[in-house]
Amino acid sequence: MEVNANTGGDGSTAPQEAMVPDTGRATWFLLRTLKLQRPTRVVDVGASPVNTPPYKALLQMGGCDVIGFEPQAAEFEKLQQARSGRETYFPFAVGDGSTRELKIFQRSDMTSVHEPYLPAGALLGRRRMLRVAERVAMQTVALDSVGDIDSFDLLKIDIQGGEVDAFRGAAGKLAQALVVIVELRHLQLYVGEPMAAGIDTELRKHGFELHRFLHNTSLPIRNSQRDRLLPEFTRDQLVDGDAVYVRGLTAMEKLGDDDLRHLAILGSGVFFSHTLVLACLDELARRGGIEGDLAARYVDHLPPRMRTDGDPPGRGPLVLT
Repeated sequence: MEVNANTGGDGSTAPQEAMVPDTGRATWFLLRTLKLQRPTRVVDVGASPVNTPPYKALLQMGGCDVIGFEPQAAEFEKLQQARSGRETYFPFAVGDGSTRELKIFQRSDMTSVHEPYLPAGALLGRRRMLRVAERVAMQTVALDSVGDIDSFDLLKIDIQGGEVDAFRGAAGKLAQALVVIVELRHLQLYVGEPMAAGIDTELRKHGFELHRFLHNTSLPIRNSQRDRLLPEFTRDQLVDGDAVYVRGLTAMEKLGDDDLRHLAILGSGVFFSHTLVLACLDELARRGGIEGDLAARYVDHLPPRMRTDGDPPGRGPLVLT
């Protein structure tokens, strides 16, 4: 679940247009310089376009290919209509391969295989947010059984409590992945969901370490004076947020050269961790895999707001050629 400035009064979230950030020049520099043998591969589980995915800018640069899964028919159709030549989508629910009942909520981004935890709706004064509109029996698909996916570098997953089942159904392919971006729940919204601690424990079993949070969502607690309070100053209850997990974070020397290249691209173009990018470049330079000054040249392409020295080359709008 995500609540932001585009959220309407009914709790729905409007689609957002992605823009190449001001760090895009540095990402474009890497894409031209690292000379990857193939585009970075992204798998998006729960690909509903209700929110802009974190890899959107990289996709617009031509820096990644995307395979996505979205079981809700209306949301899948939106993806099909808007997709580029680098995107492929399937109308499947991802899990452990078992048959589950999919609860389609009035808010499409709340859809889950779990029942809603109604006390949370009462606490937040958002009971409508947890209303189920339809129930559909659906065969889930384990990622390890999907022949169209050989391997992937990034798994982005947001399926409202079904993440651990999906990880267990993807153990083989997760062993080759570099990054997982996953929603961590702090306030229970569904009966039986694994919560942040359960997801963290499962991902560590697969060799991933917590790197950073992309954002956290907090909401006001329902109270008698809510009409007198501005929400932007009273979002006191932590609910959930997207987190980035990285393989080999504390053992980069064990990653292959291509892994380091793709991790650098993801760090620059998806979750904006530029010190991680530089650590990858440093390790590649130590091995002789890239020019020794590439890390310094990357910093040259970062925007002035991030640097202690002069302006980067080629200031102005980012033009992709």
